[in-house]
Amino acid sequence: MTSKTSRSLIVMGLAALLFVPFAEAQRPKDSKKPRKPKPGQQQNKPQEPAKPESAPAPVAQTPPPGLDAVEGRLWRFQTGEARSTVQKFADQADKNAYVAMAMGRVLEQEKKYGEAEGQLRKATELAASDPAPFVYLGETYLRQRKDGDASNAFRKAADLARSKSGSDSAYYLGVAQQRLKQYDEAISTFQSARAPEPALIPYQIGVTQAFKENWPAAAEQLNKAIEMDSGLAYAYYYRALAQEKLGRKDLLVNDMERFLAIAPNAPEADRAKAILRAVKR
Repeated sequence: MTSKTSRSLIVMGLAALLFVPFAEAQRPKDSKKPRKPKPGQQQNKPQEPAKPESAPAPVAQTPPPGLDAVEGRLWRFQTGEARSTVQKFADQADKNAYVAMAMGRVLEQEKKYGEAEGQLRKATELAASDPAPFVYLGETYLRQRKDGDASNAFRKAADLARSKSGSDSAYYLGVAQQRLKQYDEAISTFQSARAPEPALIPYQIGVTQAFKENWPAAAEQLNKAIEMDSGLAYAYYYRALAQEKLGRKDLLVNDMERFLAIAPNAPEADRAKAILRAVKR
């Protein structure tokens, strides 16, 4: 409601309150006064207005059984398999935040960023207190170079995560802090967080160290992530960047080639190919 509309309603309300006593004051003198009821006679009471029905409680948002398989497939950049899984629940995307979020993440990997944004915005509406859809919406904004919208989404995710307790929310707080360039805070947060996939904790710490240009620490954490999950596509990409800065060109080539083998259609694939061409000259 706009402030103008609000002021209009207030004025109307005050006018209504003032109108009744004014009308009673102007009643003709010879008008009949209401009769008092005779003893034993019941006076008709005005009918009480019906109480408005209370709004139905919001439906609890829970992921449908089987949807959790999408998470691991997305991190391993198995986009086709993730699409096949989430497609089974596509008819629930308008009502279930988890389905909308999974669908949005698949669309983001397919580089359909406008459609991904729509699904993730729906997820934020259906689960307005959950930081996760705001994090993934922020990532999609970054892909579209909508930096201002991305920062707003990450700040919202951070605020929501702080309002909750538990290591699950801490993970999304850490990602939001990382994207907001609060690197030291992000590393501290990740150390006490629980990720959807265990290998994501050293992975996210490694990525954060890479953003800080602390290359030895980045390589160490990404080594741990790959030891825990050898299919974690972007762990190879960021470790390759660390290898380049550390002067380990043979390891750089291995990691970039592994990244391209796992995620040939990733947004960073072209950059990975360019780095390999430059190294192999």
